[in-house]
Amino acid sequence: MTLHLPVTAGPAPAATDSSSAGAQPVGVEVLVCGSPDRGDDGAAVAAAALLRGHLPDGVRVRSVGQLDIDDLLAVPAAAGVVIVDAASGLRPGQIVDLPLAGLIGRPERLRPRSSHAVGMPEVVALAELIQGRPVRGRIVAIGAVDFGLGRALSRPVAAAMPALISAILGAIAEIRTTVPGEAGL
Repeated sequence: MTLHLPVTAGPAPAATDSSSAGAQPVGVEVLVCGSPDRGDDGAAVAAAALLRGHLPDGVRVRSVGQLDIDDLLAVPAAAGVVIVDAASGLRPGQIVDLPLAGLIGRPERLRPRSSHAVGMPEVVALAELIQGRPVRGRIVAIGAVDFGLGRALSRPVAAAMPALISAILGAIAEIRTTVPGEAGL
């Protein structure tokens, strides 16, 4: 099934203040998690397809399936990252946008859906340990209900796709305009 939703432009990246010591928008990598043949697990993949052509310069989208430490280690040191995934523990269709620093030590209520032996908070923590620096970024997750075989998104997730796209664009704008070390990035 092809999902056709209207894409409304999300918040535009805030203008950079030219007086602030040569501030430039930061490059961003969007890491798309999920499998399009597993129901709501394909929500991030569907959102990425809808975002094509609507992303600012300097943003690169990579489909990673299940997030791995190597995916985070491949992000250039000067770039930020937005991880997009479906999650259990949220109301179906609910969107959350958190700094990656907010995942480590967080109660298990929000858990990106994965069959990893190592969960996403641990993947982020290991990447930080290996790099010797924090991973600058955010996770945008959508509450999912159906992870079974099939391409169709559940009704609540399909209805929330415009909000997911808007949240992804907002997270990109946040990273591009935030100096490393600010706001938990």
